[in-house]
Amino acid sequence: MAEVAAITALSLPSVSISPSVNGLQFSEDGQAVLLTKYAVYILTPDAGVNVELSSVMKQTLEATSLSHGTRPLGWMRTLVEFDRSLAHPWPADCQDWGSVCLGSLDPSLNALALSPSSLTSNSGCVLALLNSNMELTIWGASHNFLTGKLLRLQDVTTVLKAAAEENCSSALLQTLRAQSTCIEWSLQPDWGLTPAPSVDASLLAVGNRAGSVTFLRFDAAAQQLANVNRAAVSDRWISHLAWSAWAECRDGARQAMLACGASDGSLSVLSVRQTIASKPSASNFSSDHVLELSICRHDGIVHKPDGRAITGMKWANIPGGMPILIVHKAGTLHLLSIPSPESIWSGSKVLFLRTQPRSVGSSALCQASGICYIPNLDISVLSLSDGSFHAVYSVSVDPTLDPPASTTVSSDALSGATRSVFLLAESEKMTAKDVDHVNGMTTYDDSSTFMWTYEASRPTDFSYKHDARHVSTLVVAPLWQEDIDERVIQELAERVGHPASGFGEAPLGRLRSILLHLRDPQRIARIHGRILDVLRHTACHEPAPHVVMPKYVGDRTTELSRDIVDSLAKHLFGWKSVQSDKMRYAVAIYCHSCSAAADVQQRFADAANHFASKLRAHFLLTVLRHLSAVGAVLNTGDIYFARRTIHMVTVLDMPPALQQEAEELSTQLLRLTHTESADADVQDNLEELCPACHAPIPLQDADRAICSNGHVWARCCITSLLLATPRARTCVGCTRKAFLPARTAGTPVHDAGWLPNSARGSCVLRDLLDATRRCLFCGNNFVTLV
Repeated sequence: MAEVAAITALSLPSVSISPSVNGLQFSEDGQAVLLTKYAVYILTPDAGVNVELSSVMKQTLEATSLSHGTRPLGWMRTLVEFDRSLAHPWPADCQDWGSVCLGSLDPSLNALALSPSSLTSNSGCVLALLNSNMELTIWGASHNFLTGKLLRLQDVTTVLKAAAEENCSSALLQTLRAQSTCIEWSLQPDWGLTPAPSVDASLLAVGNRAGSVTFLRFDAAAQQLANVNRAAVSDRWISHLAWSAWAECRDGARQAMLACGASDGSLSVLSVRQTIASKPSASNFSSDHVLELSICRHDGIVHKPDGRAITGMKWANIPGGMPILIVHKAGTLHLLSIPSPESIWSGSKVLFLRTQPRSVGSSALCQASGICYIPNLDISVLSLSDGSFHAVYSVSVDPTLDPPASTTVSSDALSGATRSVFLLAESEKMTAKDVDHVNGMTTYDDSSTFMWTYEASRPTDFSYKHDARHVSTLVVAPLWQEDIDERVIQELAERVGHPASGFGEAPLGRLRSILLHLRDPQRIARIHGRILDVLRHTACHEPAPHVVMPKYVGDRTTELSRDIVDSLAKHLFGWKSVQSDKMRYAVAIYCHSCSAAADVQQRFADAANHFASKLRAHFLLTVLRHLSAVGAVLNTGDIYFARRTIHMVTVLDMPPALQQEAEELSTQLLRLTHTESADADVQDNLEELCPACHAPIPLQDADRAICSNGHVWARCCITSLLLATPRARTCVGCTRKAFLPARTAGTPVHDAGWLPNSARGSCVLRDLLDATRRCLFCGNNFVTLV
């Protein structure tokens, strides 16, 4: 049996749900989300996280030899507990037998779906939860997505009930449309716009008992879902949904496939198309975007009813080709490919799974608990609830269960590796009578390292175990050998060379596999030269930032403030080349913290300073041009903030072009202050007083404020103002701090008591705080620790 060095073996007190291919998945915020019967665990790996490290959980690896000398991967935890209360008694809506829901007898959680990132007020993901009473709710993190409480944002079933009443007079049909049976959230399409706007075009698909699918979109302003469309699919329950990735059409639209599995075993595919239209706002600073959605049935994939239930379904998104649908039914795996010039094969293929003899509970007829696709090997890995793993080879060419002669990745080897982890992770001696029921599985790094959760049981005892005694174990371990050093370099070059926008996946998620493998100081010592070469010399295949702002003529209005926020966010986070520099900076500071050699640490520190300087220059240029564009409506507080920004350009020795911009704005401010009455002391005195001793602190450093008596204070990384208030947020990656967004703080425009006196009343400063929802340097999310 293969020896496996596990990276994580974490025990969680929980009752497992029925095996599900979506029960364990990663969010775009870099968090692992595990669905159990009465709770949802949200687990954050500590790789790349530099706050709340005291909250890292203890795990089984610390007491066993399972890790074989490998440093365990730490995890921080928060969770959503299901209180088992039911908000919608269905008999009150309809007395027909067809509307009866037996899940109300023992309420539990059934399914979850994760939105793309940057949807909530703190730029995080939204969590959709479906319970056994067919009720749907959505949740979002409050102030600390690592260990803080999640808040319920909306009871979505109320929205579904209202949508079900449209053009329908039957109480039974209305109820069946409102009873949700499955959920799946799409990815965010890339519209190819530069800079990318902050537009949410993702869709939550909700299947119901009436055989239709309702499409919902998240409204960021209201923090709620709204109904946008509904499509009839079948006359049976919709039991499974699966989205493909979005693809670009010739006419510029974006298209995705939604696979819909029904309770009779049939399968239908919907083609979902979206277009975007933009028109300039009144100020010309931003654009109003209108999305148009069209849905039709796709005839390329048809799977007729066969009476055999679907237990799992996923799309394999083939690079450069059409996606392939992988559907599991008991004992068989169905692969369906849409006819297309990009497809090497099309139609349907059926593969018959073979039993992997691991324990007395082994059977190829068990439910699927995970399906994932490994693009670089063109294989798909399937896990069943009996703990066995099965590999499908040449998915895009000619799918088969028979391994090629040259591969070391076989179903027997995968199943043996996972069984060996189980035997070593359990404190008691395990035998063939002990079954490791795998309830969820996914890949950690899109390659050899996998994450799965299991619960040990001995079915031959026929014994009852109380809910309080159920324990699930989360495992992260590599299942086959590969050249990790080479893959880290290749993946790093791909990530920084072809980045997504800053509104998408956070660097903690985007760089998850790289951060995992760079935890090893010995690996950094071997390849640090190649890492630095990639960081400094790999070209970004995206346009360089070009901030162009028209001059504003008019009065200061609420609409202007909204447009400034949108424009600032677009230029600070919408340029993909800037996001590339943020990821380079994040990798540099991470390697600096993980390296053991002083000379290597210094080289990464120099690289980090280089990228931080580039990022700060882009930030200052963006702020200067926005200040210049609205120069006619700047108030006294705005002028003070503008002078601080100009002074920062001079003190930090920015590029000549940026210094020229600062001089031009300074000249503009001189003309403005000659014609406007303003307090010269407020405008010209850029010194701040030490909160401890009231000694003056000059503005000489962008990160720290040090008074003559040696008191050291952090500065806000957005405004450069001294931070002496608990109403601040901290970046989880580089630990920079900033004031809370003005809207989050909830204070009136003229009563910003959490800001220093010299900055109160600056509308541009408040707009800048509102626009900056992620770190300007490493691109990760903020948390509020107090």
